[in-house]
Amino acid sequence: MSRLLRRILGALLVAGLAVAGLLAATAGATTTTAPPAELAAVGPTDPVTGFPSWYRDSNGLSTTPCVDGTDPLCGLAAGVMPNPTQPTVFPTNYPNEAFYASATATITLPGGGKAELVTGLEAAFATTGRVTPGQQVTFGRVRLRIDTPTGGHYTITHPYGVDEFDVAAGGTRTINYTEDVGLGTAGFAGALGARTNPFLSWDTGLVTGLSGAQYLGDPAVPHRVTGSALGTNFFKVEGPGLGTGSVQTDLFTVSGKVASRMGLDPGTPSYTRTSAGGFVDVFASGAGGQVMTVTGTGLNSTTLRGDAAGHYFGRVAFDGVQPAEVTVSNVSDRPATVATIKLVDRVVVSRADYDADARTLTVQAASSDAVVNPGMSADGYGALDSSGHRVFTSVDAPPATLQVSSGAGGHGSAAVVVTGGALSADQVVAVGGPDRTVTQGQAVVLDGSASLHATGLAWTQTSGTTVALTGADTATASFTAPNSGGALVFRLTAQGPGGPVTDDVTVTVGAVAPPVANAGPDRTVPVGDAVTLDGSASTGAANYTWTQTAGTPVTLAAAGTAKPTFTMPRSTTPLTFRLDATGPGGSATDTVVVSATPDPITVTTATYRSGKREWRISGTAGVVAGNSVTVWLGPALGGVKIGTSVVDTAGAWSVRLTGSNIVPGTPPTVTIESTRGGVRLAAPVTVSK
Repeated sequence: MSRLLRRILGALLVAGLAVAGLLAATAGATTTTAPPAELAAVGPTDPVTGFPSWYRDSNGLSTTPCVDGTDPLCGLAAGVMPNPTQPTVFPTNYPNEAFYASATATITLPGGGKAELVTGLEAAFATTGRVTPGQQVTFGRVRLRIDTPTGGHYTITHPYGVDEFDVAAGGTRTINYTEDVGLGTAGFAGALGARTNPFLSWDTGLVTGLSGAQYLGDPAVPHRVTGSALGTNFFKVEGPGLGTGSVQTDLFTVSGKVASRMGLDPGTPSYTRTSAGGFVDVFASGAGGQVMTVTGTGLNSTTLRGDAAGHYFGRVAFDGVQPAEVTVSNVSDRPATVATIKLVDRVVVSRADYDADARTLTVQAASSDAVVNPGMSADGYGALDSSGHRVFTSVDAPPATLQVSSGAGGHGSAAVVVTGGALSADQVVAVGGPDRTVTQGQAVVLDGSASLHATGLAWTQTSGTTVALTGADTATASFTAPNSGGALVFRLTAQGPGGPVTDDVTVTVGAVAPPVANAGPDRTVPVGDAVTLDGSASTGAANYTWTQTAGTPVTLAAAGTAKPTFTMPRSTTPLTFRLDATGPGGSATDTVVVSATPDPITVTTATYRSGKREWRISGTAGVVAGNSVTVWLGPALGGVKIGTSVVDTAGAWSVRLTGSNIVPGTPPTVTIESTRGGVRLAAPVTVSK
């Protein structure tokens, strides 16, 4: 296999399989065109590998995972299976990723950049990189990775649609978009919603391998394709900086094996028997038009009846004791797909009644084994008697569906039927809050929101100097404490079940005390952070006034409240604010100092390659949220700007520029500035050819 082919197929390795649905790494990605139809069907799960036997596209073409490391037409990437020279055995020698279909295309852009399209329907494992039974997943992928020459609007056309991107600036992989459909969904049907329909194949027809199997193409040979429902059997990039405005290719590397074995789902075969003999019943499923049989000890081999939708049924008589297991085979497959399944009885639950008044659950069930009582139990409750009956008492919360299990392995269920009256309604509880002491002129809020099950709340004053209540018919009423001392009593009345009920709260108005201003503790914050000053710990205050007395001037929002806000500026001088708190007892002041925290900037790489006129500068920042860096040429701020980068969630940033007309000075240095106050002056640059 060529190194290019290995690299392209290796790009399909699963990354982050725990994430479900659609993943887009480029902001502003918009899919404006998609195929008109989805994949048509998914086949039964292979009993050996745990993956669907096949997927069928809307053209009726079915493909199966190509998992033979010795078959070059499978196009398996290096390292996906332990020993590709040996026969495939699940799970000991099985690829950790394989494909039902894949098609990739690559374009070299003006200036040397790359544009890559990766599409596929993949079989992999949620435990990335490891073959783990029980962790099988399938998903459809469309991935675009494009080095754009410059910023602007780009339109990407490919066999599965049109995607558009708004790019802020040119650079490596500035379009980096991955759409995975099917991850995180139950079963394997989620991948049917992927855009990768129909499967792409060589425009000259299917490729036949040495074994006689057919393939969508030979992945070692780039080739023109057919299959796009949109008629766009090419990969095209349109946008600024592309010479004539667009570049495209119609050559794809294609892999995928046409399904010749359609597999089967054997279902759960069951038996019914009496002293005179019995029957084995099989309900299997798979693709329509298959020949399926059932065999077993003491059974005549019998072909199942089937319909076009892929449902299959068989009933086979036996004498005496039923076999322990049966084998269901799809003999249309070459070799036949075979599943050997333990035979179980069939359980029918005829009664699952819950009496809400008596708190009893009555269960009646029967096994299809009328010769030997296998013993049955209601899951979560206990054993039934020999007749399959039981009344369970003191049941507070029955299930919506009751399952009964048999000692012979069968299970049956029935919806629980509920009788009896309604449960008692919760009684209303009035909670007026704790008694408290306030000062004259203080704004007071009465809070009854902790009341329970109330349909209505109302406040009334029952004693003390009369005050004007605002919001008396709501959970929270308010008033201003009068300019005289004494106790004020308020009654909260709650309406509701068992009501009305009341609760009293006493508010004692104390003597007027001088206010105490509390502007909060001094602190340091990053540049650009929203800062909230907090004077709410002040006492005896009815009014608040904030004034900045030192530092870079800022705009205070809501300066007449307890909690004004401002945005921390870039400043080496601390900002000082004075709080004036006034109330009935006079006024008081307090100050608080807010200092800027420099954003620590590190430079891990700073290089310039004169041959490619390429800059690569990267590093870390201490502040992650809402932060970006600008790289300037030279030892100080404000020189020629080389580029900008957003700081990612790990604190990393990177600026890369190819074909630049900006050259290093003497000595070669750059200066990095972050929007959150960080500066790294005169970082040395390594210059090479």
